[in-house]
Amino acid sequence: MLAFYLSLIDGEDNKSLFTEFYRRYERKLYAVALSLLKNPALAEEAVSGAFERAARHFETFLKIYQNNCHEIEPWAVTIVKNLSLDILEKEGRSGGLPEDWDAPAPEDTEGEDAYRRLVGLIRSMPQRYRRVLELKFVCEWSTKEIAHHLGLKEDAVKQRVSRGRELLMEKLREEGYERESV
Repeated sequence: MLAFYLSLIDGEDNKSLFTEFYRRYERKLYAVALSLLKNPALAEEAVSGAFERAARHFETFLKIYQNNCHEIEPWAVTIVKNLSLDILEKEGRSGGLPEDWDAPAPEDTEGEDAYRRLVGLIRSMPQRYRRVLELKFVCEWSTKEIAHHLGLKEDAVKQRVSRGRELLMEKLREEGYERESV
């Protein structure tokens, strides 16, 4: 199926980005659909539809991703949830979401404020370091993925991450953060 989705997208960089998105979120979207539909075949149908919509509306995907890569997951979950509800309605099993259903929460809700502060600090960094740090620490991309996406050599990415990390630590110290000694 991935080949079909990629056929809807122009440009090798865009196809590479979509492939990473597919690999990262396929299981999670399936889990969301299965929790609603309680049927593996229907869950696969909803997930397939969600990826097809994301590929067909790649400009929207790209805009969301470039604004904040962490908004992609809720966007994709919303698509698969809506498609699952559509399937339930077609089968005559509508009635909205089950009362006990909730959108998957971030894995670490305690550190959400600290996380948002960190993301805000990264976004205030000079452009040279900002995108590399976002991809490395916010989106959790590998050095190789970042280098390919930005058209840089891996050593250049490593250097920017290192220098950007130093600048980020300076900003954190300015805000009163002190690294705890271990």
